[in-house]
Amino acid sequence: MVSRPALVPVSAAAEVVAQAEPLDLDALLDRITQLKAAQKAIESELTPLLDQLHAAFDGGELDASFSHNDFSFCWSPGRLSYAYPEPLRLQEQSLKQAQKSAVESGTATIQHGNPFWTIKAPRAV
Repeated sequence: MVSRPALVPVSAAAEVVAQAEPLDLDALLDRITQLKAAQKAIESELTPLLDQLHAAFDGGELDASFSHNDFSFCWSPGRLSYAYPEPLRLQEQSLKQAQKSAVESGTATIQHGNPFWTIKAPRAV
């Protein structure tokens, strides 16, 4: 059996943040790390279950779209990617070099996406 970190309801997490006036960074960071640890545990438990779901779909036991306990399941074949012939790969290399030159010369315009946090759990030893 997989042991998981205890999950505290979201409302309890909101209380931790709401009660923190002024902002209690230790409590905030503690709660974030608790949730990230729980997320990692859930993902490791979910992966083999999703493999079984794929096998059931491949075996014709499931439709590509269905509902169960008010959850919608929808199979997706995954993102398409392409392997290009050598002449196109050479053109791509030329374009990348031209882009690098534009950045170095300052003629390229910098654009930023939306800011976000990346939070990683410590690696298992």
